[in-house]
Amino acid sequence: MSPAAFRIILFGFLLSIPAFGQHPLEPSFAVRVSPKRLTQSVRDLVAFGNRQGGTPSGDKSAAFVEARFRSFGISAWSVEDDERRVWQNERWTLAVDQPKRLRGLIQHAALAGFSPSVPTQTARLALASEDENMVWGTLDSAVVLYIGKEGKWRARYQKIVEAGALALLVFEREGIVGYGQAAEVHILSAKSEHPIPVYSIPAAAGNRLQTELERGNGIRIRFGARTKTGTGRPKTVIGEIPGTSDRYTIVCAHGDSDSGGPGADDNASGVSGVIELARVFSGMLRGSKQYVPTVGIRFIVWGTEYHSAYSYIKRNADSLDRIAAVINFDEIGYGSSRNCLYFEGNDIEANENVLRLFNDIGETYVGKPSFWSEATTNPSQGGTDSYAFLRRSLERLDVPAVDIPSITVYTTAWNTPRTLPQTEGWTSSAWGGHPDSVTIDYSPYYHSTLDIPRLTTDKEPFNMMWGVKAVGIALLRTIFVPQPVVN
Repeated sequence: MSPAAFRIILFGFLLSIPAFGQHPLEPSFAVRVSPKRLTQSVRDLVAFGNRQGGTPSGDKSAAFVEARFRSFGISAWSVEDDERRVWQNERWTLAVDQPKRLRGLIQHAALAGFSPSVPTQTARLALASEDENMVWGTLDSAVVLYIGKEGKWRARYQKIVEAGALALLVFEREGIVGYGQAAEVHILSAKSEHPIPVYSIPAAAGNRLQTELERGNGIRIRFGARTKTGTGRPKTVIGEIPGTSDRYTIVCAHGDSDSGGPGADDNASGVSGVIELARVFSGMLRGSKQYVPTVGIRFIVWGTEYHSAYSYIKRNADSLDRIAAVINFDEIGYGSSRNCLYFEGNDIEANENVLRLFNDIGETYVGKPSFWSEATTNPSQGGTDSYAFLRRSLERLDVPAVDIPSITVYTTAWNTPRTLPQTEGWTSSAWGGHPDSVTIDYSPYYHSTLDIPRLTTDKEPFNMMWGVKAVGIALLRTIFVPQPVVN
């Protein structure tokens, strides 16, 4: 029997059982999931820094995850992924030097990744904008505050350099929720060298500086940076609970803060979820002869989002048909406006059976003590590791294009709410909104300097608990088939 046929029969069997056949271990599993452990893991990970793959902070994070897996008694190892360009911002400064009344104005700023090193110095602040009539000569030997819509400064970067600017300050002005006090963290292109550093600042500070300059008030900025750029090999960590067959399900999360910020919700929360699920399952199943997984579980923490998933796929190109499913955690630690657990993406045919299972779990447990207030599947949005395993991605990587169910579990995404048309046939009684649409919750701290535990995961640890419970119950129902006990 082919692996694809086996998968169809297995999920067909599960679909034939009323309520998907609740597993007898579900209650004991659910009470073992610890919000306290989840929040502590996030704090530990954030303390390492931004955990960029191929850097010391990334290596420390990988060693931490591997040690945790081993402490649970499961087999664990690290692999080095394909080489890539990496950066480290070792030390930098940005502050108003004059006038004294504005000192302390710039808080929670960030130095963009791949910015160059520059000596600490002071320079006047000048304005640049999208105005085609602006006089570029006014930027010579100045720190430039760029006034424009989101991301437009990138198109003007080279012209600002050619005008003689020493550094660039940017902030988000329109259509972005939450960046009044937090700065969005940027990364410059890894493919080229950059002559001047870019600092992002919160909108409140940017607006005040703009107002002062437009009133004719002179401002001097103190700035400097010590950075390193080069190449590195991210480390991906794998922990394994073997099954009775050679097939396995991947439960994964990207281990880096992909923006380069603190990354508590994005994505220390996801890594914490993988660690906690490994802990609970290993404890429950140790020595059990009755509940042995028919399909193994690989708990994987990617060294770098997408890059490491691609490296894994290429390393395992000849055995991709052994992967029963990919379940990805990405941002399970927060939600600004809803208490909802999302399962993505229901518009992909290969995901249907898996997401029907998650939809049923969402409806079964909604509103129960220690479970989610809302749950729903939703169509694809892209931008996370589960998409690396879909057929269209495998075709681009020139590896066998097998159909692998690949979903993401999360509680928030992006930095502003989004409402999507719901995929036909996917309404859920666990969803509290309009049945024909899905509103995706957001984080005002997404990819920002304030994606820190105190403002995200510490405030809503139940989000991570919900994600772990949903995935654990799904695995119990699909691969932990009770075995006859022989006396």
